[in-house]
Amino acid sequence: AAAARGAWAVPARRLHGTRRRPAPTKPEGVVAAEEFVASLGYDRAVADGAVKALRDSGMPVSALLGTVKTLAGRWEVGEDEGLEALCDSVEKELAEVRGLAKVSITVFPPGATRAEAAHRAFQCTGYEGLSITDLVKKGDGEGARTLGEYLECACAGVMACSTCQVIVDPEWFDKVGEPEEAEQDMLDLAFDPQETSRLGCQITLTKDLDGLVVFLPKGSNNIMDFIPFED
Repeated sequence: AAAARGAWAVPARRLHGTRRRPAPTKPEGVVAAEEFVASLGYDRAVADGAVKALRDSGMPVSALLGTVKTLAGRWEVGEDEGLEALCDSVEKELAEVRGLAKVSITVFPPGATRAEAAHRAFQCTGYEGLSITDLVKKGDGEGARTLGEYLECACAGVMACSTCQVIVDPEWFDKVGEPEEAEQDMLDLAFDPQETSRLGCQITLTKDLDGLVVFLPKGSNNIMDFIPFED
């Protein structure tokens, strides 16, 4: 019995060598910078990636928090100074790493018909998980820039306006789905809403929506213009 126990015994020094070392903690400056970026509404992985990109560029830890605050600009009123572009770049890199699919949609500008598709419709492409309004800033190519000339998002995507209204092609409406009550309330205030109208900020791109066709309205009603602000 003693011999059997000895056969399974492990020397104390070998056990000591297998102990796990505590995970290294992040410097306070890194954590503070990541927390600030995340507090602006960015995904935690994006916030961490943005700060890492700054560190990889050679920026000292002590300068990280001040730098991200400077890049954020007057974020309270939507005046960004570079943080948004940095985070968008990180978001695209993460999408590639995660193997997210690219989804393309066809957009008809205001007043265009299917018969004019060959010379008026344009393509927009972005990773699944983005909304149609996200394509303006995070989409690829000329199509995203063209979409930005037509599609406004006055409320920054919090569903407090109807300026990002799109009209879904009837053939695609079942796949896109009907708006929920809160969205419909905003659509009721939109410019000439149609039966298949949706808010672009509420349509999330998926693989099933690759090839989606939407039409842009001839105008928009921006209720944000009529909100009284105190001096």
